[in-house]
Amino acid sequence: MLPTTPAAGMPLTLGRNGRTPTTLRNRLASAPMERNYGTTDGHITEPYIDYLVTRARAGLGMVTTEATYVRADGKGRTHQLGLHTDHMIPGLRRLTDALHAEGALAAVELNHGGRTAQSSVSGFKNLAPSPVPCPTAGGEVPRELTAAECYELVAAYAAAAKRAVAAGFDVINLHGAHGYLIHQFMSPISNHRTDEFAAPEFFMNLVIDAVREAVPDTIVGMRVSVLEGPADGISAEQQVAIIGRAHLDKLDFLDLSAGSYDAGEWIVQSGEWKPGILSDYTQAYRRFGLPLGMAGRLNSPEIIEEVLSNGTCDFVSLARAIHADPAFVGGVLRGERYRPCIACNVCIDNLGLGQVTCTVNPAVGRSRVPVPTPAVRSTSRVLVVGAGPAGLTAARELAEAGAQVTLVDDGARPGGQFALAERMRSTPDFHRFADWSASENERLGVEVRLGTHADTSDAGGLARDFGADAVVIATGGRWPAAGFVGGESPRVTDIRDWLAGHQEMLDGGSRGLEAVTIWGADSVAMSVADTLASQGTAVLIIGPQESLAPESGRRAKILAVPRLEDNPRVRIFLSSTIEEFDGDRVRISRSGMDEQWIDAPGELLVSRSVLPLDGPLTAEQREAELSRSASIPVAMAGTVVDTAAAIVSNAVKSGYDAAQRIAAALDARADTADSAGAEVAGNVPVRRSLPVISQRTGDPAAPGASKPVAIPPLGTPLRRLGLAQLSLVGTAPPDLVTIAAEAGFDFIGARVRPVTATERPYNLQPGSPMLRETLARMADTGITVEDIEFLLLDGTGLQNGADQREAWLRMMEAGQALGASTLTVACSDPDLDRFGDHLAQMTQDGKAYGIIPTLEPIAYQTVRSIPQAVELADRADCKIVVDALHVNRFGGTWAQLEDAADLVPMIQLCDGPAIPPPSREGLILESRSERGVPGEGEFDLPAMLASFPADIPVSVETPSGSRVAALGELAWAKQLKAAATSVLITPAFTWSTT
Repeated sequence: MLPTTPAAGMPLTLGRNGRTPTTLRNRLASAPMERNYGTTDGHITEPYIDYLVTRARAGLGMVTTEATYVRADGKGRTHQLGLHTDHMIPGLRRLTDALHAEGALAAVELNHGGRTAQSSVSGFKNLAPSPVPCPTAGGEVPRELTAAECYELVAAYAAAAKRAVAAGFDVINLHGAHGYLIHQFMSPISNHRTDEFAAPEFFMNLVIDAVREAVPDTIVGMRVSVLEGPADGISAEQQVAIIGRAHLDKLDFLDLSAGSYDAGEWIVQSGEWKPGILSDYTQAYRRFGLPLGMAGRLNSPEIIEEVLSNGTCDFVSLARAIHADPAFVGGVLRGERYRPCIACNVCIDNLGLGQVTCTVNPAVGRSRVPVPTPAVRSTSRVLVVGAGPAGLTAARELAEAGAQVTLVDDGARPGGQFALAERMRSTPDFHRFADWSASENERLGVEVRLGTHADTSDAGGLARDFGADAVVIATGGRWPAAGFVGGESPRVTDIRDWLAGHQEMLDGGSRGLEAVTIWGADSVAMSVADTLASQGTAVLIIGPQESLAPESGRRAKILAVPRLEDNPRVRIFLSSTIEEFDGDRVRISRSGMDEQWIDAPGELLVSRSVLPLDGPLTAEQREAELSRSASIPVAMAGTVVDTAAAIVSNAVKSGYDAAQRIAAALDARADTADSAGAEVAGNVPVRRSLPVISQRTGDPAAPGASKPVAIPPLGTPLRRLGLAQLSLVGTAPPDLVTIAAEAGFDFIGARVRPVTATERPYNLQPGSPMLRETLARMADTGITVEDIEFLLLDGTGLQNGADQREAWLRMMEAGQALGASTLTVACSDPDLDRFGDHLAQMTQDGKAYGIIPTLEPIAYQTVRSIPQAVELADRADCKIVVDALHVNRFGGTWAQLEDAADLVPMIQLCDGPAIPPPSREGLILESRSERGVPGEGEFDLPAMLASFPADIPVSVETPSGSRVAALGELAWAKQLKAAATSVLITPAFTWSTT
């Protein structure tokens, strides 16, 4: 039980030597955890602001941004935050204002990557105290800094500190840990200098002095690694001595962490290490008289209360615990329930891949809008088969949404195969997720039936037996027998089945187990081998994988793999396949080598990573097939039926997504029933429906005829005005609807899914929760969707791994649900005849959906002119969409525009300088991210608009990541609206009414 007034809830005042005191409302701060949520040029994004503000709202005393680079050559992550220019200030000011509104202090950590920054990420040659590469960061050999350049970098820290204050930050934390630049000057591994910068504290003190001079009245602290980690690095005693020579009178606190890139296990600790792991090192820093922060395995209210109440530290720096759930703050302060972190380290391992997600919280890092699972009627009954992580997640989400959920499993306890992982040496915290899920089941009234077998091949029969309206199958699928000679031997066992039958081994009682052979080298095999080997068992590992546990990130296996590789009783054969097993030996084959027999002691345990899946169907195909046969919604969950790696994180995400699909399907069925009832009552809901548009007229009722144009009075906007998705490319469609409405637009052009790799993930496919959320906001605001953006036809027959026709049919289905009338198409196919055939097929397909393709006369590769587009559109009987940038860059006469006018259902409006970029790459960059605001460029927009009838709507398509970051999404949208309106009301038009 927590005390009534926990130590964590006590205020803490920082500030000394005459500086204005600043008070934290409690002792809980967020650590400067990197998340890759920024833009590629260092600006903060709306998703990032949402993420941090959510944690401030949960009650943190201080919210800290991630390691934020002070100069562009110090950038270490693709989407890391920067404070390297004044352009960063407005966006960060929006963040700090929002944090202050929630009662939290705003802190920023200033950093330079030094040798850990790689030119492939930053675009600059990396720099360091000495030319010592960092293998774990990429291995690029840095250029040694001159003394003058060292002083220039000191000035960069000071300049960034000034910007931080201008942006509204209350606290500045200097990153002197984890093997970054300040730490590199301290370490004998990376500093081999002989000048004044050879002294470990010299560069650090220059930075402290310069920052203090730049921001004399601001709270400034420094993050310190209490030890570096490697044997030839800074020891704990040496680090205390270095900090003893720091200019501590100019600092207001020390924030204690540990490790470096050469010892990453100390930066983000494994679950097998004890909570509060750094407590043993803090006492040595008490001599300096500064308030101490501390990180390191602070994953429960109990350990936080312990380290604060006994004076180990003065505040705690929380990262993974509040990443998993902001409600952890309430758990510490008030004993509230929260979703626990399990120390799997998927978060840190994802950092080099993209947005940082979370195993136990599937909504983190996956989109701007963590769309809640749609509410369902309380009479809806759902059966979930399988109580592993996928099934537990699906059951909880559906119960939270209001459904009556029954969860069945043929095991003896919830957790399924996941329950075995919690008994492994490297993953002892995994039980926390199963325990939390069990308590959530009880809280939400989920009926759990263990020891109950369910035949998942007959979903309809299951639904009838359990009285269910929908079924989630989360069993992970079925597996065939081992596919090699001798595979039917009784000594060949599925590794998970073997574990389930050897509870004494899991409890540490297997010291009599002499030897075991494992076929497969995935994460399960690694964990089992590591656990058995630690108890003295001889282990032989044979796997087709090129490395141990390739599906796991480096931090998830940072302790286990070296232990296995260094253990003389462990033999490892990678890139190897078992061809035969005779009970005592295995015959293995490896590419480029002769087959060989190897002694295989003990049982042969088979990991599923070496076995084929049962059947060629994809998860979507299996779901569709089961749903049709069962006549009810059926969703598949579990990584086995997906292409994603078979790790817990993907299982939880698949369970979450399956729950969303089921809830949406149940909600849709309820809507259908409601609509049927309304029709009987004479109150049929009206859905916006658009007819197919014939190519040579804007009037579907009069093919071949022209339509008179009604001219509005001068001084009013002449056209309906829309906001294109590209103008706010990082914004998910539901938010785009809301922003468009608040900015005064009439409609939007929406993307069904991201087009480029840098966009945030979202999905507007029919049945998806995000589609339903978008439709709900459209109904609330009156905003419509006119166009679906866009489909790139490249002639290869592939579209993100799927057939192109399948891709456009799915887009049209989504467009129909949204009420769109057009689908924008671009061409990168060098064969225009083939492209024309595709376009004609699209036009025919679109008639079934009320969607017509609109060809952009631009791809910077193939179609580059209005006449080209007209010719293709005439051939395919489709439309074209005209963008000011197209005409400006590739030319076109007013006569050509007027001739194409009756083919144009929409105009895309932007602007730009008269001189185009010199290269194709520059043109592409301009098109995607640097278009000009209407009216700010040199192109005659009113003259172009005069070529088209006044009833053709205009969509503003002007992206600028830097300006969005500086202004915020809504302010940017309002600026675009004002600029476009100014162009539209220019009374310089002579309208044709023929």
